[in-house]
Amino acid sequence: MIMKNLSWIFLFSILLISACGTGTTKTDNQVINLDPKQFSELSPSGKIIDVRTPQEIAQGKIEGAIEMDYYRPDFKSKVLELPKDSQIFIYCAVGARSRDAAEMLVNEGFTNVHHLQGGIQAWYQQGFPLTR
Repeated sequence: MIMKNLSWIFLFSILLISACGTGTTKTDNQVINLDPKQFSELSPSGKIIDVRTPQEIAQGKIEGAIEMDYYRPDFKSKVLELPKDSQIFIYCAVGARSRDAAEMLVNEGFTNVHHLQGGIQAWYQQGFPLTR
């Protein structure tokens, strides 16, 4: 019985580790995850959305990003004004809010949504520039 339980734990651990890889991955709901290098290369061809608060954005943002605070009550209505077939590149501080926002966009019918894994923190740590 103990060996059977250990086997399940081992299998679950392997699956969990493999699901946390880096690079470009597509989730079940079609959000495309990008590392900072990929985001840097691809994002100039689309609309870059920064979903952080104004206080966070004051610290610096990715050049050309449109500011749309995820916590504002009108966030959803504002983002739904964007064309659903445009390339959307979305980020936040570390990736949680932008991940939720990206999934919401896909659920609303957006067809080309890219998410910056690790958020602007990963972007900055990889040496990419910020603008104020």
